[in-house]
Amino acid sequence: MEAIERHAVSLDWITLLLVLVLGLLVIAKYAFNQRFAHFIMLFATDKYLLLKGKDPNLFHPFNVLLFAVNVVSVGLFIFIFYITFTEGYPDRPLVVFLRIITAYTTFVLLKFSLEKILADVISVNNKMNYYLFYKLSYRNFTALVLLPLSIFFLYSWEPTKLVLYITLGLILTLNLITLLSVFTKNRQYISSNWFYFILYLCALEIGPYYILYKLVTKFQGQ
Repeated sequence: MEAIERHAVSLDWITLLLVLVLGLLVIAKYAFNQRFAHFIMLFATDKYLLLKGKDPNLFHPFNVLLFAVNVVSVGLFIFIFYITFTEGYPDRPLVVFLRIITAYTTFVLLKFSLEKILADVISVNNKMNYYLFYKLSYRNFTALVLLPLSIFFLYSWEPTKLVLYITLGLILTLNLITLLSVFTKNRQYISSNWFYFILYLCALEIGPYYILYKLVTKFQGQ
């Protein structure tokens, strides 16, 4: 039988990251026990949104903790994409990961800032705060669900490109459902301010992702 060469790749830095994430989740659960209990039932019931969305605090410590988990979870998934679609394992994987989460965090925070500025310009702060809280909650939850899948891909089974595309498609579908849900719940308000809605949709929900897509494809083509 012919021997097959297997390249051992150290995942120690990922293990440390996962321990950090687990610590953040433990802090979130025990420091905000009731809020955490409502949050983990987000896809089953709207109780969390109904209770916390009346006066949403986007910078509540619970949201900050879950966003930190979001950054690591999404960063790991993008890292898996990177090592699957590029030839060879990077010499400095931690540096690549840090670049990924820096780019992701910058993109999210920049988009958030532009949305807040637009809300100030057209005087819809209350509506925008609820909308941002709604999106943040669902995306934090989606990232939390994505985390064990990324762990499985990294430690147990090397995914194919097709599997990653399917996973990405499911994530995008969930995000689309989230947006459609909040738009449906606010359709009366949207119908009376359709011009601003179209402006927002093109400028901040379609435009940034299109620009990001063009930058990524241009980078890959070089």
